[in-house]
Amino acid sequence: MDVDRYEVAVLGLGGVGAAAFQSLACRGVNVVGIDRFDSIHEHGSSHGQSRIFRIAYFEHPDYVPLAVFSQERWQGLEERSSKRIFIETGGVWVGPESGCHVRESRLAADHHGLDYELLDPDESMRRWPALRVPRQQICFHEPDAGIICPEHAIEAFLAEGCAEGGRIMRGNSIERIELEEDGVVVQLGNQWIRARRIVMALGSWTKAHLDALDLRPRLNIDLEPQRQLLGWTRPRQPELLGEERFPVWLFADNEDSIQYGFPICHDLPGPGGVKVARHCPGEVCDPDAIRRTVDETDERFVLEGLQERIPAAFGPLHSLKTCLYTMSTDGHFILDHHPADDRIVIAGGFSGHGFKFCPALGEALADLVLEGGSGLPVDFLGLGRFNTER
Repeated sequence: MDVDRYEVAVLGLGGVGAAAFQSLACRGVNVVGIDRFDSIHEHGSSHGQSRIFRIAYFEHPDYVPLAVFSQERWQGLEERSSKRIFIETGGVWVGPESGCHVRESRLAADHHGLDYELLDPDESMRRWPALRVPRQQICFHEPDAGIICPEHAIEAFLAEGCAEGGRIMRGNSIERIELEEDGVVVQLGNQWIRARRIVMALGSWTKAHLDALDLRPRLNIDLEPQRQLLGWTRPRQPELLGEERFPVWLFADNEDSIQYGFPICHDLPGPGGVKVARHCPGEVCDPDAIRRTVDETDERFVLEGLQERIPAAFGPLHSLKTCLYTMSTDGHFILDHHPADDRIVIAGGFSGHGFKFCPALGEALADLVLEGGSGLPVDFLGLGRFNTER
C-alpha cells in the first residue's frame, strides 16, 4: 500500500479549511489539503458571492478581537490578490433599541472602543435614501463593516498555500480515518494519506466523520446541518444601491431572525442585482440529500419585509440558491483538540456566521496543531463548554 506522508492534513477546503491550509503552508509545514469536490462549489457553506463583515459583534463580545485580527488579514489578502476580496461599505443594523441586535452590538462596541453611530429614522434616510427605518426602531451604523467574497477568498488562500509548498487533493471522498501509533491515516478511495496530525474542517459532514472515529470516550456534540436560502432581486432603483452609495444591512425580524443583504457590487462571481437572505433557524437536512429545488414558499420567505424596508431593492427574484448552515448547540463555533486524541483538531459548528473570521480561525488552527494552544483568544470556543462524553 502506497502512502503519501505529510506533517498535517487539512480535511475540507471551505473558508476555514483553506485559511488553515494557507497558514500552515506559510509556516513551512508539509501540509496537504483534501476536499471531496473538484473545485470551489455550491454544496456547502462557503459560496454565494458575499458575506457580511462586521466587528461590533452582537453574538458575543469575545468575537471582537478575532474580527479585528481578521480585518487586517482580509485587507492584506485583498492587496495581494488580483480579485476583489474585501469591500468596505459600512453597515447598518436596524431594530428596536432594546432588542438584542442593536443592544448587544452597542455593548460590544463600547467594551472594545469601536466606532459607531446611533441614527434615528430621518437621519438614516437622509444618508441612505433607499433605507426605511421604522419609527419605533433605530439604526446602528458601523463604519468599518463591509463585504467578503468567499469564492475569491478561498482561491487566494489556496493559491498562497500552494505557492509556499502546500499540496491540494480534490475530488477525493474520505472513506475512513484510522488512528495509528505513528500517525493518522486517511483513506481516499484507493489512495492513502498519512499525517502526524489532522484538521477536521468538513462543514456539515464533520459530525459524521467524528462519529466514525474509533475513539473512546466517544465525542458527543451536536452539529446540525440546516438548509438556507440566498436570493438576488432585480431591484426597482439600482442607482440607489451601488456599493459606493449603500451599505451592507440587516433588519431584525425578531430576537431569533434577521433579514440581511448587500449593495450591488461589481466584479464578483454569481448573479447580479441585490442579494437578500435571512439568518434564522432553517430546515434540518442531510447534507448529501438537501432539497436543492426552490419554490414559491421559499421566494416569499426570502422577500418578506424587503418592500417596506428597502423599497428600491424590491423586485422579482431572478436567482434563488440553497446553502448549508452547520449549527452547534449554542450557535458558537467549535475550535479544539479532540478530547480523546490531540492529534485531531476540530473546526466546526460555524452556525452561519463564521466566514468573516476565516483568517483568525485559520491562524488559530495552525497554532493548535503545531503548538497545542493559540495566542489568539479562542478558548471560549473550546469543547469544555459542553458535556462531550458518551
